[in-house]
Amino acid sequence: MNIVTYSLSADGPPQKTEYHEQLIYSVKSLRIYNKSVAIHVFLYGEHLSSFTNQLEEEAVSVHQMGGYVDAIRRIRPRAFRALAAYPVMHKWLNFSELEPLAPSQILQTDCDTFFFDDVDVLFERYSEHQFYARDEPSSKASHYGYDPTYVDEDALFTLARREGGAGVNPYNIGVCVLNHDLWTEIAKRTDKFLSYVFRFAAGIASNPQTRDMLWPDLAEAIAQDLIEAPEVSELPFPSSNIWILDQVALWLTLGQIPGLTHGFLSPEHVIQGDDEPGFGKAKILHHYFGTDKIAFRSEIGKSFGWSS
Repeated sequence: MNIVTYSLSADGPPQKTEYHEQLIYSVKSLRIYNKSVAIHVFLYGEHLSSFTNQLEEEAVSVHQMGGYVDAIRRIRPRAFRALAAYPVMHKWLNFSELEPLAPSQILQTDCDTFFFDDVDVLFERYSEHQFYARDEPSSKASHYGYDPTYVDEDALFTLARREGGAGVNPYNIGVCVLNHDLWTEIAKRTDKFLSYVFRFAAGIASNPQTRDMLWPDLAEAIAQDLIEAPEVSELPFPSSNIWILDQVALWLTLGQIPGLTHGFLSPEHVIQGDDEPGFGKAKILHHYFGTDKIAFRSEIGKSFGWSS
């Protein structure tokens, strides 16, 4: 069985947000080309019943995962505050729910994606290695050109070796194909993954040159956690973008898996961002971060006869 997964976390009372709109549009576009592939959506926090009803109308299996903070605390009862204040890691906490289904392959995709062909084409094309994703913009493999102030790959690979793992390419984890039970290996290392996020956050907080990257609530949460867990070993964060903490932590975590095989998704199949060739005309999938997302969906939706 092949599975497509999404994950969404919400704070406060249930309401319709831009993220809900993105997810619905992505699922609808997927279903145009494939009516049968299993889609699983993991929801943290409270969500409107009208939203979950829309998902179920598209034959989506909805998993109500409870509060995001509670999910973090179940894995890391101590020093959980900083992780709970960083709200984008939930999609890597869901694999234990999928293991009983014995999937053959998993496509894990962000909400801001749009399909232009059958997802099975991706599954068929990318089945050899355990892990596939697009290059992280401004990494050495990126068509934007390498910017070591954004991602310092030399520092990243040195850090991976220091942690006893292998260096893994800087991948953008918005669209990932997982094969050969890789989800089981990642699930075994969930605590390791979260510990890397926190160690990076602690390293950012301790460095006068980087601590301004933190917003006040996150800085306060890190300070409280370090009082509770002063033994934590800080890690220097090899990026200037705090919003890829989870990505860098995943790269290190993947490097801890013995014999991991991995490769890039081709831009011929998966477009990302707003200025790659073929914008809005991806062969299979477009991860449209960095765009005017409402305008993008409206324009693409018109081509499918959808009302905005």
